[in-house]
Amino acid sequence: MRRSILAVVLIVILAATSLTVFAQAKKTAEKAKDPVCGILVDKDPKLSANYKGGSYYFCSRADMEKFKKEPGKYAKKK
Repeated sequence: MRRSILAVVLIVILAATSLTVFAQAKKTAEKAKDPVCGILVDKDPKLSANYKGGSYYFCSRADMEKFKKEPGKYAKKK
């Protein structure tokens, strides 16, 4: 009887752990293209700038500063 209860408890623990890991794996960060260098980056608010109603994301502070100095040069034409 104890073995049956132990087996059921282990199955429940493994199932709960698997569901948690699966849910976390599905949460991927949204991506955006850095307008200065062109690489794909995570949308990090600390490395972002707004220009004419659009949000732009960067791989580094250096790229963000370049953009802020000449946003028209790097912003997408809409």
